[in-house]
Amino acid sequence: MIDYHNLQNDVYMMEYQKIYDASYNKKAIIPLSKYLNYHKLLAKLSNRFNKEINVLNLNNYHAFYKELSNYNINITALGVSEKEIIDWTNRLKLTSSFFEKFFKKVKPKKVVFLGYYGLDDIYSALLVANNLNIETIDFQHGPQTNVHLAFAHWNKLPIKGFNTMPKTFWNWDNESKNSIDKWANKTNTIKSKVVGQPYVAYWTSKYKSSDESKKQYVFYSLQTSPFSIEDLLTPKIVKLIQVNIYHWILRLHPRNNLNLDMLDRFLLINNLKEKCTVQDAISSPLPEVLNSSMAHITNYSGCLIEARLLNVPTILINIAGKEMFNQYIDDKLVFYIEQDDEGFIKNAESKLEVFSKLSFKTKKTSVYNPLE
Repeated sequence: MIDYHNLQNDVYMMEYQKIYDASYNKKAIIPLSKYLNYHKLLAKLSNRFNKEINVLNLNNYHAFYKELSNYNINITALGVSEKEIIDWTNRLKLTSSFFEKFFKKVKPKKVVFLGYYGLDDIYSALLVANNLNIETIDFQHGPQTNVHLAFAHWNKLPIKGFNTMPKTFWNWDNESKNSIDKWANKTNTIKSKVVGQPYVAYWTSKYKSSDESKKQYVFYSLQTSPFSIEDLLTPKIVKLIQVNIYHWILRLHPRNNLNLDMLDRFLLINNLKEKCTVQDAISSPLPEVLNSSMAHITNYSGCLIEARLLNVPTILINIAGKEMFNQYIDDKLVFYIEQDDEGFIKNAESKLEVFSKLSFKTKKTSVYNPLE
């Protein structure tokens, strides 16, 4: 988006993990962890001499905790004890002054988060930006379906939303937007908007069309833990690869946890070495590989959405995928074939044969301008 709309001088990017040598527009990248570590150290030293008394108010907390205790779950593992909640708020308070100084100095029009949940520093930035009435935005980075608890089933929330939740959600597609709208419409502040998948849109804007009828590959997106190699390449999947005539791309997850040497041996033992290419998530652009594939097969990878945006059909083969992407299954671009069914291989082969004869044009979409 920055490149397409020439926004190199209009943005800062806070990177809270590693900054790679190939990172784009490096002059605009702020190494957040570096400066936050300095700030946290100074803040902790300062707090030793600070006699301020925290005022805590946990309305109905004990009733909430008691109700949780009635469920058959490991309540300790949830990390919601009174002490843990107080410690969490204190960690947010420790870094909030950093973000307050930064936002007041920079005066950003918007603050965009790639995943608003799970990290204390992100919550702290959200809290401060919301308090300063800066527009806070969560930019979709993966599936936002009915089983993702950060984006669905918020059944009870304040009319103004939570102060550690974004006020705006930018979505890839209407289905993702609908997941947000089901609960966001109960507030008067939270809104959602379809802006598309920017990398897919960017790639298609640069794509040079060719003979699109010649789709060469079956694209199989692999999952991470708890899946093992045997879970992903089950006897039925192995058989399916062996009996059909197509070459398979086994695309590793960006956070891959599979042992590649073991995967290589597995392919060799099962006579799949010549029929499969193992591909990491970095060396080749995802839209390019999807676009050269006749079909996408997955357990429940979010690649389904990108494939759909490119008009590439997907076959879901796991019950979890069926549940997660139920609103996408239309038997036109998204299909579900139960892997445990006796006719799985025959049904999958039949679908792949149909897909191999399809001819379609890559769907081009516009690259959204984040400063609009």
